[in-house]
Amino acid sequence: MIPLKNMDGLILAGGKSSRMGGRHKGFLTYEEETFMERLVKELKKEAKQLWVSYGLETHAAYEGCRLVFDEFPGCGPLGGLHAGLKACETEELIVAACDMPFLKGELFYYLREWQEDFDGVVPIASGKIHPLAAIYKKSVLPVFEEQIKNGNYRLQDALKRLNIAYIDVSEREDFKRMLQNINTAEDYERINPREKLMLVDALELLPARIEKDKRGR
Repeated sequence: MIPLKNMDGLILAGGKSSRMGGRHKGFLTYEEETFMERLVKELKKEAKQLWVSYGLETHAAYEGCRLVFDEFPGCGPLGGLHAGLKACETEELIVAACDMPFLKGELFYYLREWQEDFDGVVPIASGKIHPLAAIYKKSVLPVFEEQIKNGNYRLQDALKRLNIAYIDVSEREDFKRMLQNINTAEDYERINPREKLMLVDALELLPARIEKDKRGR
């Protein structure tokens, strides 16, 4: 198994969470941990250096993680990816979105097997492409920057200009679970039966959780 320790990691946490009523998805909870806490704990085990991208506004800091801010704000995930690739100090970057609380290092080990001959490796599950749970080479940075400067913020369009390996993991139930996006209140309630009862409480506790994280826990 090819190690991941020669790669930095990036958690994208700068979204507006508009489909979650503007509440930051990274601070929703699952099994008494926020989504961000789960991802930080998991990816710190694997990445050489873990970065957190919040766009322009710092929501919380995490021990051992470095913050990165968008050079081109308002560009969606493409802006966060650009900032992370520019900041990272390795030739490859593990990328994870903060609304994927089930992501594990095993997925990135699997994707890493195809990385050498491609600009990036992106998983596909049940016909859906997941470019925010992927691995990219730092060398793609100029393409992302040019795409942004041309006013096209669609990540899919940028990927079409690159040599990307799309890996279908649909037959792996464990990987399909890891790639679940929690984008809406309904998604959150479907995580498991008891979460439906916890949703309001979790959202009401957000200010306290944020303040706790800002103090460095």
